[in-house]
Amino acid sequence: MINEFVWGIFVADGPNGFPNFFPIGIYTTREAAIKEIETLPKENNYQLLRMPINNSFAYYHKKSGKLVGMDGIHHEHFHFKEGS
Repeated sequence: MINEFVWGIFVADGPNGFPNFFPIGIYTTREAAIKEIETLPKENNYQLLRMPINNSFAYYHKKSGKLVGMDGIHHEHFHFKEGS
């Protein structure tokens, strides 16, 4: 069976508005992604996102129509950085 999603690791770059993070790795299993997160520098925070393949997850503001985020994405936070 082929996965219908991938797991993306993103560095969380503070509360500076969307997007406030950037990708650093894509994995086919959650377990492989978490194993990699455990080896990453602890001076950053990370997010793990379960992203569907061949499916848009863009979120548009209902009134303005502006692209403002992601919709329907499972994500987990890994907070290592002090003060966050």
